Amino acid sequence: MRRKKIGVFVGDVQQDFSSRICRTISAKAEEYGYDAYFFTMFSSYGDNVLYAEGESRILSLPDYSKLDGIIVLSDTLYIPSGSKELYSRLKEASCPVVCIRARVEGFYNVLVDESVSMERIIRHFVEIHNFRDICFMTGKMGMEDAQKRFECYKRVMGEYGIEVTDDMVFYGDYWKNKGKEAVDHFLSSRGGSYPDAIICSNDYMAISICTELEERGIRVPEDICVSGFDDLLEAQQFTPPLTSVSVPFEDMATRAVDLIDEIDRGEHPEMNQYVHVVEKYRGSCGCKRHKIKNEWTKLAKQLEQCEAFMNQIIFMNADLEGITEEEVLFTTVHDYNRYNNAKKVWVCFCNEEEALSEEDQNVGSTRTSYTEKVILRSVETQRGTVRLTEKKFDRSELIPAEERSEIETGSFYFAPLHYKNHNLGYVAFAYENYGHYNDFVRPWLMNFAVALENYRLHRSLNAMADIKRLYKEDALTGIMNRRGFEEQARIIYGDAAHLRQRVAVISIDLDNLKKINDAYGHLAGDDTLCRVASALEAVSNEATAYARTGGDEFSVVKRIEKPGEGSDFIMRLREELKKINERSAQPYIAEVSCGVYEVKDPAKVSLVRAMERGDEYMYEDKRQRKTVRNN
Repeated sequence: MRRKKIGVFVGDVQQDFSSRICRTISAKAEEYGYDAYFFTMFSSYGDNVLYAEGESRILSLPDYSKLDGIIVLSDTLYIPSGSKELYSRLKEASCPVVCIRARVEGFYNVLVDESVSMERIIRHFVEIHNFRDICFMTGKMGMEDAQKRFECYKRVMGEYGIEVTDDMVFYGDYWKNKGKEAVDHFLSSRGGSYPDAIICSNDYMAISICTELEERGIRVPEDICVSGFDDLLEAQQFTPPLTSVSVPFEDMATRAVDLIDEIDRGEHPEMNQYVHVVEKYRGSCGCKRHKIKNEWTKLAKQLEQCEAFMNQIIFMNADLEGITEEEVLFTTVHDYNRYNNAKKVWVCFCNEEEALSEEDQNVGSTRTSYTEKVILRSVETQRGTVRLTEKKFDRSELIPAEERSEIETGSFYFAPLHYKNHNLGYVAFAYENYGHYNDFVRPWLMNFAVALENYRLHRSLNAMADIKRLYKEDALTGIMNRRGFEEQARIIYGDAAHLRQRVAVISIDLDNLKKINDAYGHLAGDDTLCRVASALEAVSNEATAYARTGGDEFSVVKRIEKPGEGSDFIMRLREELKKINERSAQPYIAEVSCGVYEVKDPAKVSLVRAMERGDEYMYEDKRQRKTVRNN
């Protein structure tokens, strides 16, 4: 009998709140007789755009039509545009979809009532501590919960007649890397005095604030009180323990599985379900009402484990260096996987015999999508035995049926296996007692992928010229491809940030490529792409990175000295392209839509975000040009 499946889309499972939700989903799913399939990704690092692309491919792994329920933790999917891609794919599903912590229209939602979520913390500071200078660090303002928490702050401050000025608000991103910038903002206009308190929209930002204040010799809570939101384990173990708002993640996860089961039984629950939060007043506001039991022995073991993981990651990388035999590679990789404590591990590769998709062919020779057939390459059990195989099966099965039948019920975790944006396949894990990844899995996967890529290169490439062509040059146009562009663009962008120079980030899209292909053939389409590349070469200098980054897409990152030089570059590009078209005797012409986003301070805007803004302006230009042509 086929067991029902709940698909769960989640990022950074090893983080406290993701972990608590996943464990609860596993337990509740088993109670109702479901299997839980967790499709996971890790957050990107820095401006590594290709790594982010590789991680997000896990969203395309499952056959959505074969899932009996879907749970989405969208605020854990830190990959740019990851949530947008996922929601577009959810249209394939005919089962109920439940979103946790983030409201999505058309789906069921399990939410915190954000309109009052921050209220009691603010009132506590005003009424108990008699504070009035209360600053606020928002979450990522593109998210509904961040907007609601900020609105709650402004509303309650207004009820007390406290004016909220610009210097009292810093716009954060829910992560740990803006503590210094936020503290600079809050202290810069006060002439050496301190605000009474800083309220943060989540614990990670609050921890970053406390850490930065400590480095400056500013005491918490004696000089400034700080509070967070979520009541994560890290917040409880921090010194001083954070005053926070405890979100019942286990209740949210339980309610999500309940909703799927209720709908399966023909019930019609409300689309939006709410859970209640509880304030925890601790050392960071000086109240210490809610005591924390410090489990020093447990903390010591965690530190010891972290040190062991770090050492094993280094040793694994060294042991994999230079391996040229596939069997030795797998044996070494699985030997280190013992630190993961999985009951069973399946390594599945893309089927290299399948032709590249048309999209991948346009980019070059890199496989970025999953193949319809995949190959089970190795199986590892908790006893440490490793079995190599070459079993081909349908990707929609995720794990071969005979392998899956050995485990009566359970939860399965799927992680992408990729080198940058080169999709190698995926790894499936099964755990006991509702377990999941620990912190070792991410570096294990990355080391594994690098070793596989090195092995592939050793086997198939014999000359540095071939490596350069495959890795950095677009075979059709001769200019850089995505890999070459990422490398050079990051250098130019980083240098500009260091030198405090402006940067123009430009997105370019060839107009009407499909129409040219349909009317004159693919050779004509190739010719128009080459014309754009030639025009880019003609108008670029050494401070410019340019590349063909997709089928009909090109990207440019250029250091500039003054505003408007990005637009000047586009004008010169179009003039050069016009000359090239005029020299051609062909009946078609190459035209482009362009979007330019000029970054005044690259140190404050990531390259990933700048490219997204460039894309937005390019699509607007394309819409306007299309409107003009139609008129």
